[in-house]
Amino acid sequence: MTNEANPVASHQAKGIGRAEKIWQPPARNILADDIYEVIKEGLLANRFAPGERLNLDQIARELKVSNTPVRQALARLASEGLVTNEPYRGFRASMLLDFRGIEELYEYRLLVEPPTAANAALRNDQAGVADLASICDPSAAPADLSADDARDTRAQRDINFHLGVSRLSGNRVVIDHLERTYTRMRLYNLYNRPDAATQTGEEHQLIVDAIRRGDPDAAATAMRDHLTSALARLRQALVE
Repeated sequence: MTNEANPVASHQAKGIGRAEKIWQPPARNILADDIYEVIKEGLLANRFAPGERLNLDQIARELKVSNTPVRQALARLASEGLVTNEPYRGFRASMLLDFRGIEELYEYRLLVEPPTAANAALRNDQAGVADLASICDPSAAPADLSADDARDTRAQRDINFHLGVSRLSGNRVVIDHLERTYTRMRLYNLYNRPDAATQTGEEHQLIVDAIRRGDPDAAATAMRDHLTSALARLRQALVE
């Protein structure tokens, strides 16, 4: 699918900004997991157009490592959906989902996250609830960020919130699968508009309050309402 046929990809490609050097290696001896994290962060920071080729040799040179750990990192990222590996063509940044693909991700989340929130309420881990509430606290977010950094911070706080709910549920299978889903969703943080932040925060707070009360039905309802509203906001942003 070309960018012209995919309004999601086209919209994102307009916002991509390049640095002279894409990959910034850590200032210490780099390990296999570091390579994975560096490349992943480059992809999530939208430094590549959807479908753009990832030059394995170039990445290895800039990170000052051999090709083997870079190839392993790219294969791992391919398993998470951030990279594709085409026979005889190598690795590429994954294409963004079309509208239907986004809706399918939310359909999956609507199946999984409301009962996950209900389970979190049943477990009644008040220390964990306090940690979750701190993520919702608007005063915890730095106030002097650039527009891009503020957008990325909002996206990461949203991911941290939902991961926090899943961890409170205690289901490790759910946690693992949702972590992969949230990673894919972060590619759409360009559409996380500032005017949606207040509404998102209010919806998150309703979920926290229900979990704190130990009310599984209210927690599930609050999560379902939040995801439905979030999808509506994303749809609106994509057509603007």
